Amino acid sequence: MTMDIASRDDGRKPVIALLGEFSAGKSTLANVLLGTSRSPVRVTATQVPPIWFVAGGGAPVRVAADGREIDLPDGILSDVPLHSTRAVRIPVQAEFLERFSLIDMPGSSDPNMSPDTWDALLPLADIVIWCTPATQAWRQSEAAIWDMVPDVLYQRSLLLLTRMDKLGSDADRSRVLGRVERETAGLFRSVHPVSLLAATEAPSECETSGMADVMRALDICLSGKPPAKAAEAAPEPVPDSSERTPAAPVLPRRVAVKAPTWQRREERPNRPHGDPT
Repeated sequence: MTMDIASRDDGRKPVIALLGEFSAGKSTLANVLLGTSRSPVRVTATQVPPIWFVAGGGAPVRVAADGREIDLPDGILSDVPLHSTRAVRIPVQAEFLERFSLIDMPGSSDPNMSPDTWDALLPLADIVIWCTPATQAWRQSEAAIWDMVPDVLYQRSLLLLTRMDKLGSDADRSRVLGRVERETAGLFRSVHPVSLLAATEAPSECETSGMADVMRALDICLSGKPPAKAAEAAPEPVPDSSERTPAAPVLPRRVAVKAPTWQRREERPNRPHGDPT
């Protein structure tokens, strides 16, 4: 059964969590979505805690690990104690936040991010956007982290290949995109190549930057529609025996016999995160 996130009756806006390793483009993406530079593009991996953007105005609020909320009238995030903070909630007037709230998470390999923070925030996410830089796309360390998220998120998650403009040619971009799509088959609803630099410099050119496809994919995630099945390739015609050339033997195709990785994961007991509830 699919869930229409947009029409649920609990009154809460859908929550999007931005995940990925350090310097993958998460904070830049947050600023592109918000249309303003409110998420600090981090110089180091350990500057600030998770930032939760919500619609509204007023001062930021620090949500402590025990759930207490403390006003941050000066809004200086670098002074926030990391180990005792679950998130900093920042109200922003942005069109995007009329439909969603947005959590910009620290890098998945950040040693200062407590596992308790991950466990507290990830179950709140209705949709996940994982950012991976095209120049080092989908490393083993990323796959290992994604392997620990609840399987229910797979079809409500997007994988963004950031920094596509750093690849030298269309052939390189096509090759990287093809490899990542093969390696992540079944693990994300869709894969999207984007240039966040282009989106930042020319927000109106969202088709060129790839962000228009991302926004359409978010709408589909909201609807809860099942992913479209890949069209089956038409069988190749068998040539007439009189037309065959004996000097060019037909080689048999290789047949994949292993089950897809995502299917094998679901069969593995005792997943680290268990039931998010």
